[in-house]
Amino acid sequence: MVSPIPSGKRTALLVATADVSTNLLNEILEPRGFAPVAVVSTLAELAVRMRVLQPSIVIAPVESAGQGGDFDAITMELRRLPGCVVIGTSRTKDADIVLAAMRAGVLEFLVTPAEPAEVRATIGRVLQLTASPTAQGQVFTVYAAKGGLGTSTIAASLAWELARRNGKQGVALADFTTTGAGMRVMLNLNPLYDLGNIAAQTDRIDLDFVRSVMVTDPEGVAVLAAAEEVDAADSLDINTGGRLFDVLRQEYAYTVVDTDHHFAEPTLAALDAADRIILVTQLDVSALRSTQRTLGVLGRLGYPTDKLIVVANRRSDRDRIAVADAEQVLRRPVTLTLPNDYTSCSDAITTGAFVQRHAPTSSLVSAFSGLADHLTGVGTAAGLVAGARDDRSRLFKLFGLR
Repeated sequence: MVSPIPSGKRTALLVATADVSTNLLNEILEPRGFAPVAVVSTLAELAVRMRVLQPSIVIAPVESAGQGGDFDAITMELRRLPGCVVIGTSRTKDADIVLAAMRAGVLEFLVTPAEPAEVRATIGRVLQLTASPTAQGQVFTVYAAKGGLGTSTIAASLAWELARRNGKQGVALADFTTTGAGMRVMLNLNPLYDLGNIAAQTDRIDLDFVRSVMVTDPEGVAVLAAAEEVDAADSLDINTGGRLFDVLRQEYAYTVVDTDHHFAEPTLAALDAADRIILVTQLDVSALRSTQRTLGVLGRLGYPTDKLIVVANRRSDRDRIAVADAEQVLRRPVTLTLPNDYTSCSDAITTGAFVQRHAPTSSLVSAFSGLADHLTGVGTAAGLVAGARDDRSRLFKLFGLR
């Protein structure tokens, strides 16, 4: 039986099979204003006690996450307890287990048996997150299934537009790419630290550390640069990435993420964390085929359809594929199109400037504003342009459509 909780004390719930020392937890938590840790025997009992005790911290084994049953009941309770943080435990750091646990609402992860120092560090991070209610910012992740579609320019330009509306220090731009110029080159930045430093010191991910790693562009966008060394961020797994985005949400009204074009763990972390995924394509056969396959993968990964928007980049009157035909191929609407102004984009990168600053009269400026409007709920995105239907029968034949 769980003992009554003293009035005015915060609570922590521990499932006995989580394999974390109750004495150690009490030693850490009681000086921080917590009642003695309440221990339950099963996940089913945990879900019941969560409703009654409304804990700040839950520590539970996560092997059954994503398999329905008792863990789904815990996930349901978490929706009623926005201030509760779950620490998941497992004897192995299996990628599938970690991914399922993060999707179920688990914020931190411990491989057991864990060293006391690791338990202390994990509890310390959790306590910082639960110290006081904070406004939660939004995360917009820009993704394309193949390179060369302009995702980096879209991510940077969206961040600039959001920063223009929200003031300095209101917007972060996180570069999760491992190839290409990267934001440090695109925006002519010389950061002292980058994503590689976070990956190398995952036990330090908190507000102070993340602030120290960011570099603020003169336009007011706080940039988290990609790792300078190609493999320096390899250790940034889904769990660590999720924790990083939780911190960014606390600090910034909006975080825009530029990602690689494959489903590595940092990319999955960015997709999981996203409030909206901006899936970039172009109106050509190769890009649409890649986007079609990506939509299938995202569906199998469990992302809800309303989390995704499709943006057709570099729209031109010379396109041989109409927007309506692309929508039939993808079986979902193209939310908006961005006009083709390759020269302005290329010149902006060369000069290390945002497109809006380098080419303020470009048609892209209003298009990026429309994208920001749509994502933030201001007005209705526009920009769908009817086009010629040349080669329609060939297009549909290529995609197996009538």
